[in-house]
Amino acid sequence: MVSITLALCVLSTQAETTTPKYNTKLDFHYVHQFESAIDNGGDVELTSYGSELRIDTKMTNSDDLQVRFQYQRDEWDFSGTSGLGLEDPWDTIDTIDLAFTWTHSYSKSSKIFLGGIARSSYEEDASSSTVYGGSIGFVHSFTSDFTLGLGVGVIEQILEDARLFPVFVLEWKLSENLRMTSDLSTRFGTRTGVELVWTPNSDWTLGAGISYSYSRFRLDFEDIAPNGAGETTAWPLSFRATYHASPSFDLTILGGIVISEQLEITNQTRNVIERQEYESAGAVGVLAQIRF
Repeated sequence: MVSITLALCVLSTQAETTTPKYNTKLDFHYVHQFESAIDNGGDVELTSYGSELRIDTKMTNSDDLQVRFQYQRDEWDFSGTSGLGLEDPWDTIDTIDLAFTWTHSYSKSSKIFLGGIARSSYEEDASSSTVYGGSIGFVHSFTSDFTLGLGVGVIEQILEDARLFPVFVLEWKLSENLRMTSDLSTRFGTRTGVELVWTPNSDWTLGAGISYSYSRFRLDFEDIAPNGAGETTAWPLSFRATYHASPSFDLTILGGIVISEQLEITNQTRNVIERQEYESAGAVGVLAQIRF
């Protein structure tokens, strides 16, 4: 299976300074995806919640470093009297990410970036599920309103060959109140994509976006694939309204629909024993961000 993923690189366009500067953000999310039917029988439902800490640091006049720590819990609910719903292949999946992105500006309009990540995603045993990866790329600001970047990344996978993915960076100011960006406000877990953002006033921001969600994780020692791997992919379409309650706190209400969803199970000998799609499902959630 070929997977195409978008990845996020956080950019700084402020003037260079020799004074060390730290910018810290703490994000929380809770999202519920409603029940939908699996193609070979049964139903599936998903509730996801977690948090992410991001610290941006100005290292030198030309170098920036971002360190990111994320935890997410996905509570899957399979049900039914046939198919994958009856087999109930997994329950609760925990994912822990520790990542960094280093950005070097070698001119006023051009940058290179280098990133690394350690990820553990598992149903029961974190020690056997840790994978590592990295990315590298180039970003150029063609004008003060349009920035585009491209790169490539690679990450190990549980019971599968390493996966290559393209890196895409976009910041496009369409008007004073409208822009398109790859820095998703609805980004959590492994979601990456693009969002159209409208800021009607200083209190509210509205957004509509599409993202790609990919997850691969170690299964427990029970059920239909003991110590195997599960994989999920989907394309969430999201609409959100963000209230800027104060300079240091945002609250976001999220709604949307998740399409092109697929579930895959690989056994311990690396053989895919199940691959099923399920119907599009609605989703709602709440997100919050604290800046300090």
